[in-house]
Amino acid sequence: MKKFVSLLLSVMLFEIMLGGGGRLTAWGPISLRMILFGMALLTTFILLLRGQKISKEYWVLSITIGIVLAVGFWRGVATGANRVYWWEDIKPLLYFSLLPFFGFAIQNKQLVDQVAETIKQSGIILSCAFFVILVLIHSGVIPFLSFYHWVIDTQEFFFRGELTFFYKGFLYICIATLYVVIAGSKRKFIILIILVAAILLSVTRGFIFATTLTLAFYYLSKTTFSKSLLFVTLGLLTLFIGQTVITKSSEVIDSIRKVEIDNKTPNSRLLGDRNYSDAGRFQQIKEVSAQTTLPSFFIGHGFGQGIPSRSIHMEIAYLEIYHKQGVFGLTFWAFLLWLLYKKYKKTTSDIGDFFFFAALFVYFQSLTNQYLNNPIGLSMILLSIVCLDALEVTERNPTPHLKG
Repeated sequence: MKKFVSLLLSVMLFEIMLGGGGRLTAWGPISLRMILFGMALLTTFILLLRGQKISKEYWVLSITIGIVLAVGFWRGVATGANRVYWWEDIKPLLYFSLLPFFGFAIQNKQLVDQVAETIKQSGIILSCAFFVILVLIHSGVIPFLSFYHWVIDTQEFFFRGELTFFYKGFLYICIATLYVVIAGSKRKFIILIILVAAILLSVTRGFIFATTLTLAFYYLSKTTFSKSLLFVTLGLLTLFIGQTVITKSSEVIDSIRKVEIDNKTPNSRLLGDRNYSDAGRFQQIKEVSAQTTLPSFFIGHGFGQGIPSRSIHMEIAYLEIYHKQGVFGLTFWAFLLWLLYKKYKKTTSDIGDFFFFAALFVYFQSLTNQYLNNPIGLSMILLSIVCLDALEVTERNPTPHLKG
């Protein structure tokens, strides 16, 4: 049984880290992620029947998230939310129920190291695949429109004109970068060049901002103030002049691409219109604010209740949590971060540092995109909880708990 659990964990990790939102491996309404999710729950049930114990803390967390979901569901039904919409809100959060499985599967430092190595490998694989696709497109081997039509219905890809694109799974390129910087790696410099180049070529300000902010906090925790200041500066530059850099780069690239000289103004939106996406976020904030009432402030409007510009999901994770679950929902995620910090303070290794700051990165990234409350980012949170626990247990008792 132990070998099966280990194999299932490995497959699940590669799927979640390479598979983005899970729709690339979907057959109609069923995806590989759903199948693996069901297998993990069934495995957990079998292990419980065989006498394996779940820690009291994991029981409490599982029950707590159950209460949070129940309140959101009740509010959604009470306020007349569309059934399809409230199910779309609840479905990704059900991934939290995998916490006990991860707890069974990861119980010593060797397994923690394997998880971290999988993250690094996934980041490298994603980066190299990204480079290969870009080369194939720009060399004409794969026509851009053919690739576009092939993947656009998956809702996993977002294009920067015909030059480059963003894939939901690229989150793990950033997390792999944190691993290489914090925990180190063989051929560190080469790997960092590959990972950072991929992040930059995706032209995603949120990734750059969240990565630099996370590293700033990491170096601050190590009292390396000069490096912390450096990354704070990079983060602020990304925040305040990132759009200007993207606009100017678009104009330069468009000028170079012109075959004939003409008087047309260079296209400033060749790499995407960030002003449009920013305006969308501000619009969502205004609409949520306008719909806030005293009851919704505390427990939200419920799952399935959207806003005029977004019937289902919003771009800012915390805005959606607040709108649908209120301060009650936000408190749960704040508590989870506090719990992670407590576990992090009990570890002394670089790998422990990595897992805490990887989780913190997901929290930062969720300021601009919805990662915290979907399986892509939620997986990293759950893995960080379990891996930090396993590191602490290993220091006290190096014998793994899971029996074959």
